[in-house]
Amino acid sequence: MPTSIGRRSFSISGSAALLCAIAGNVKAQAVKAEDHAAFWLWAGVKPQPALASAKEIYILAGEVRDDDIPVIISQRAATPRVANANVWIVYRAQTITWDDNIFKLILAKTREWQADGNNVIGLQIDFDAGTQNLDRYAAFLENVRKHLPAELKLSITGLLDWSANGDPAGLAALGDVVDEVVLQIYQGRKVISGYEAYLRKLHRLPIPFRIGLLQGGEWNPPEELEHNRFFKGYVVFLLNQGD
Repeated sequence: MPTSIGRRSFSISGSAALLCAIAGNVKAQAVKAEDHAAFWLWAGVKPQPALASAKEIYILAGEVRDDDIPVIISQRAATPRVANANVWIVYRAQTITWDDNIFKLILAKTREWQADGNNVIGLQIDFDAGTQNLDRYAAFLENVRKHLPAELKLSITGLLDWSANGDPAGLAALGDVVDEVVLQIYQGRKVISGYEAYLRKLHRLPIPFRIGLLQGGEWNPPEELEHNRFFKGYVVFLLNQGD
């Protein structure tokens, strides 16, 4: 990565009715990277001009895989050098059965990135925790938190179903240990059909959250989103142009 990537109630009539009709027909817009300031940079995705004005970049460093014992598979050939933005070091997890060696490797890699001039502000874990297992996931994350230096934040990705069907106790347990959750409205390279219905349940989520968007994918924000005190903005998953 180059150095530089661095409302009053009233009866509806006349013009008011027209405005409501227009609002009801608003179409989802395609997500443009240049309209945002936080991005995921995954393995194999080339840096884009929007990164030059980024405030935060979530960079995939590796995958934790279950191979009899947990191992880390590196996803980056060289240490990134980000001069203009805060950095989150991201690990994609296929398993949450981590031993002490996994924590040692992650902390060593974090120090390596910091030594090369990156302002690493936190660790993000990308794991598809099932909605019915949030209490177990929270226990794992509590252990992760204990291993992290106090100055590092802890972020996780999350499923839209969490806010709609997650057990309140499990959600509260997550909120006690993580600094943020980024809810992804896409899966793979496609936006999830009917994501709007899930977003109407966000008032159930007692955790600071962002919405994870897909570059070029559709996005139609619900009106109440900007009034949610836990909403902290967006993170855009970048794609190679032409993907």
